[in-house]
Amino acid sequence: MTALPNHGVARSQYGQLSPATPTGPAAIVFPMKAVSVLSLLFLVPLLAVAEAVQLSDRRILQTDLAEARLVSELDGYAIVAGRTCIDCDENTSIYIHRISPRNNGEEDAPAAERYTYPGRYVDYMSKELVEKTRLFYGRCYENQPALLWLSEYREEDGWVKSEYLIVFGEDGLEHRYNRNRQPSVYYIENEQCRELPGIEAETEP
Repeated sequence: MTALPNHGVARSQYGQLSPATPTGPAAIVFPMKAVSVLSLLFLVPLLAVAEAVQLSDRRILQTDLAEARLVSELDGYAIVAGRTCIDCDENTSIYIHRISPRNNGEEDAPAAERYTYPGRYVDYMSKELVEKTRLFYGRCYENQPALLWLSEYREEDGWVKSEYLIVFGEDGLEHRYNRNRQPSVYYIENEQCRELPGIEAETEP
């Protein structure tokens, strides 16, 4: 797994934060010699077959994701789940796309950062449980539209709690990270704050 809420952060092993890196398909350069197309298929994971999602006003959001699906719309943003490749080790992640008016009824999704999909993650080698993450969306912070991740990560000295919050404010997205505490847990009882069901998955290599 490589994304905690990857807002401008990408998650390294077991939830540690590190500077974000682009998540789109990388260019692949091959040596200048004859290589069969069939052999390349076994060497390179298949890139995403871009899928579109329909917004609440029936406009179409064109994404660059495989297995894309709309989770919610919050204050002019589409919350989308998907992957950038198929038949690869990448887990499903959460992406945030700005929605802007278009006359032709379609939206082109710009490059988006990658965030953790909720669930229980085991280490891909040891199969030991190393992460437990919950994701809430809606009015999850002082009655403001927000995304809220409540996570626990296994470290050498035990489990560590953390919170990652994105508030959809007047000036855009506001990111907040808290290690060893989860102050926004008090807001998840709001009936307009919904939890996205988690998955059972392995961390990415």
